[in-house]
Amino acid sequence: MLEQLSDVRIPLRFWLRFIGVEFWLVGLVPFQIGFIVGAQAWTSTTGLLGLATVALLTSSSFVLNHICDLETDRQNPRKAFSLLVRGDIAPLTGWVLFGALQLVTLTLAAFVGREFLFCLLGLTAISLAYNIAPLRLKERPGVDIVANGVSLGFLLPLAGWSLSQPLTEFPRLYFASIICYLVAFYCPTMAVDVAADRAVGTTTFATRFGALATMRLSWIAMTFGAAILFWSGLSDVFPWDRNLLWWTGWILAIQPLVHWQLLPPNEAPDYETVRRGSICLATIAAFATLAFLWLYLSGSPEPPFRR
Repeated sequence: MLEQLSDVRIPLRFWLRFIGVEFWLVGLVPFQIGFIVGAQAWTSTTGLLGLATVALLTSSSFVLNHICDLETDRQNPRKAFSLLVRGDIAPLTGWVLFGALQLVTLTLAAFVGREFLFCLLGLTAISLAYNIAPLRLKERPGVDIVANGVSLGFLLPLAGWSLSQPLTEFPRLYFASIICYLVAFYCPTMAVDVAADRAVGTTTFATRFGALATMRLSWIAMTFGAAILFWSGLSDVFPWDRNLLWWTGWILAIQPLVHWQLLPPNEAPDYETVRRGSICLATIAAFATLAFLWLYLSGSPEPPFRR
């Protein structure tokens, strides 16, 4: 088994895809936003340790997903890269890798801080419940979306925030908007897989309610996320204020419009539509987030007309 795990004949790119390296940003970005808002700094030694820990946790979740979805992945051409599907490693080896990643993750988390460890234990619990029967939340329509929103949009930012601030002072409204954005990005990935999931008997929100309903939910979630931020700016709800809204509000206004154009809520998408639309929307969201964080760390500068 250990020989399989270190088999040099397996191309490195397959190992990297197996542990989900290309998806690390999905976890690192919410964590880093929470860290920056709390610490009011781009990074620190503790912050870098936190990033490394979250990356390992993300990889352990991807390995667990591969193990638990092996039978359905064998019937999904998009999962042909999986080392388990390819037969390069045995399921037992996958469990050993998952256990090793979890052990290192929780050990580092305990070293970083107690509240940080609590957040990662919560994330681990959701990952286990999401993938493993009898709970297997990923196959419970609606609950699958909630589980992703809570883990990526709440617990990960809370973990970043915990490195410098008390958990009780977490700015909930701001991160409620992030949950909305994450739901908006997650829904199209379900909608595009409706046919494949139905073919193998996988139950998701999209297979239960259809691709159109899933795309509508995506657009509604993004609109709500932008509306929450806009209202927070008008009402000076931390960490937003009117100055930040003046500089970045126009970006919030165009996001639902771009979503409607690129990922129409009244059409069932194909893979290319989701790929292009998601990249474009993610780019806009990244620009908006970086602009907000830069202005936030700059002391929320006043707009020119007030000077």
